[in-house]
Amino acid sequence: MEKLLFALDVDDGWPPVAAEGVWCARDGDLYSLKNIPLFIRGLAVGDVFRAQHDSVNGQIFEFELVKSSGRSLVRVLNNDSLDFSLAEKRLLELGCSLAGFEKFSMFAIDVPAEVGRDEINAIVDSLEEEGFALAFPVWRHEPA
Repeated sequence: MEKLLFALDVDDGWPPVAAEGVWCARDGDLYSLKNIPLFIRGLAVGDVFRAQHDSVNGQIFEFELVKSSGRSLVRVLNNDSLDFSLAEKRLLELGCSLAGFEKFSMFAIDVPAEVGRDEINAIVDSLEEEGFALAFPVWRHEPA
């Protein structure tokens, strides 16, 4: 495994970092993402992609998705200190994984492909109704 550093487009102070490091497995010129990204758009856990390191700083500015894992990625901002514990419990019971960035009251949710659309949509809808801010950088659980 190796850690790849992705350059991020910062707009009006967000995201709060200019680059994100993620763990990937390498097979020739292809990489497979192994951990939940907090800020990278367009990649979810298990996705296989091709990327080239920048010759100056070694960061990745662009990538090409080669094979989708079928997983979705949801970001949750909890700026109002809402209780996330019930949703977290339900997500973990479904087989989802979470990564957090406590300093910014943020969670990233990895939704496996086998999680039912209705189940994850119910939780997402509930979070929105409770006042959580959500983003869907990778959403592959569309209705059939």
